[in-house]
Amino acid sequence: MSARGRFLFGAGGLAAGLMLAAAGVQAADRAWTRDQVSHGLQAQGRAVAVSYAPGPRDGGLSRAARITGVYASRDYDSAARIATRLCWGSAQGPCVPLRGRSVQTHAFDGRAAAGPLLLVHEVEDWGGGHPPVFVRGTVTVWFDLGLY
Repeated sequence: MSARGRFLFGAGGLAAGLMLAAAGVQAADRAWTRDQVSHGLQAQGRAVAVSYAPGPRDGGLSRAARITGVYASRDYDSAARIATRLCWGSAQGPCVPLRGRSVQTHAFDGRAAAGPLLLVHEVEDWGGGHPPVFVRGTVTVWFDLGLY
């Protein structure tokens, strides 16, 4: 085999090895997801918080399980402008705002994966819409078991 062939085979082997290692890291990450609908938002300036936490099908997370990433999204059927923030622990935070319909963040990395995480919704302007407005939300939390 020529030197160029050995280099390409070696580089290909290295790339394949790196892809396998990355796949192993992803396989080690676990996740839980919850979908919920808020209570109806009735008034401007009155926040509605929805709590998200792992359920029984998630096998009970140990206290050592730590967040490695979070995705949250929301949707609603109204002309109202609603501000939403994703918070860890309580509605007081720490929190990150959703810009548009979703957020993917590492702001909570290292915190307990059992949460809770909250989506906190607040009407900024009715914009021709009217109460009540129900917000559908989804939160996905990726975590490691904290055993390393």
